[in-house]
Parts: sequence; structure tokens; C-alpha cells
Amino acid sequence: MRVTPDVRSAAFDPDDAIDRLVLARFDDDNPRLPEAAVMVVIPAFDEEATIADVIRRVPRQLAGSPPLVVVVSDGSRDATVDVARREGALVLDVPINRGQGAALRLGYLLAIRRGARIVGIVDADGQWDPADLATGVDLVDHHVATFAQGSRRLGTSTVGDPIRDLGVRVFSLVVSALIGQRVGDTSSGIRVIAAELLGRLRLDQPQYQSAELLLAAAFAGATIVEFPVTMVARRAGTSKKGRNWRYGLRYGRVVARTYLRERWIAPR
Repeated sequence: MRVTPDVRSAAFDPDDAIDRLVLARFDDDNPRLPEAAVMVVIPAFDEEATIADVIRRVPRQLAGSPPLVVVVSDGSRDATVDVARREGALVLDVPINRGQGAALRLGYLLAIRRGARIVGIVDADGQWDPADLATGVDLVDHHVATFAQGSRRLGTSTVGDPIRDLGVRVFSLVVSALIGQRVGDTSSGIRVIAAELLGRLRLDQPQYQSAELLLAAAFAGATIVEFPVTMVARRAGTSKKGRNWRYGLRYGRVVARTYLRERWIAPR
């Protein structure tokens, strides 16, 4: 199994040709970005119907200052990029679709390059309330956690999918056993992580990265704290995760692969 460089190493010497191209274009287009303690990364693929509302609902102040909001458009074929820029977000415009995990990793590289202290993550599909980021940022900013994980089980979910709800519970038990810490929601669409910890992680999954990020952070010594978040049904667009059975199989494969890498193949 190939073990990729950690995020900090890849941020300043990208190992992927597309990452290098997109980051270079971004740097050319944004040479004088203001410093910000918090960068909010929003991965998006064909989310023109929801991305504006997600951007608008990101808190205007996080950790005492305005955050930088970055949309990573993962090969979107619709107007996602134009809508995001119109709403004032910065955009990493990837020319091809590689998967949410690849999009998130690219956002993390930018956060490290630009000196963010805290990185917040929220999905672009409108199912997760970006206002909930404030709680996670406070936990990290006040050194209660280095990894704050949103949990619909502590908060509320109105999605009403019993199969998906069962999967959340099953993977909660599996991942909790693997990392030796109790985690109730391993696939939340809202997470906040200290940049220092993020820079030490090895991430290579092109999809379902919530599992890889959580396990990698745990094995890197993260202090993991969950906080309540709200999840609602999609109002527009379609899920890119596939049917429940396929999603579960692929998610489980990522859990197994990450555990093997972090525990046995390339332990820290």
C-alpha cells in the first residue's frame, strides 16, 4: 500500500499534478488574501441549487475574526463556481471530478499554505447547517478538542432513512472499537480540526474521506469531541454517495484500509 505524504508536506510540494495546477492558479488569482484564523472548506460537485444558501449561513465571525470561505468545485458542470463567487466565496476550480475526498484534501492543502489555524468543513448539499460550525470552532479554539466532530445523534436529523440511520450506528460501533474512543457519528457533514493536527495527517481517499480523516486523526493523537448538529433532507439536487448498500460497502472499505495503514502498515 502506497502511503502518501502528510498534508503539510504536500501543501508546499504537491504530489498530485492537478493539485499543483489548481493551487498555482488560485495563488495567481489571489495574491493578497487577508490572514484568517479559520478557513471553511466546502467541497461541491454540481450544487448550484444549494451552494449560495450554504455560503450565506456560514457564521460571519469564527474564532474572533471573519473566516475565509473556500468552495472546492470538484469538476462541476453546472453554475456552482459562478454562484459561489457571486456569494463572495473563494473557489478552487478543479477541472475534473475526482471525488469529495480529493476535493477536501485540496482544500486542506490551501488552508495549510495560507496559514489558517483552524479548518472547518461543511458539505455543500444543504443538509447540514453551517451555523453549527461555531460550536466546533469554539471547542478547537479554546483547546477543548483538536478534532471536533458534529453529531446528528447528539442533535437532530429529519432525513428519515432507517437504513442510513442503522449504518450510522453500526459504523459508530466499529470505528469506536478501532480507535478506542466513543464516537457516535462517523460520517457527519460538519467537522472542525486544528491545522497543526491536520498537517500531520496522511490522506489519500478520493471518496468517503470522513472515515479516513477521523481514523487518521485518532491515530495521530487527536482529542476528539463531538457536538450536536442538525441534519435535514435534501431540498434540491441528488446525493453523489450512491445507494445505501453501495455506500456502506465503500465506506467500510475506507474504514478498513485506513485502520490497516495507521495501525499496522505505517504506524506513527
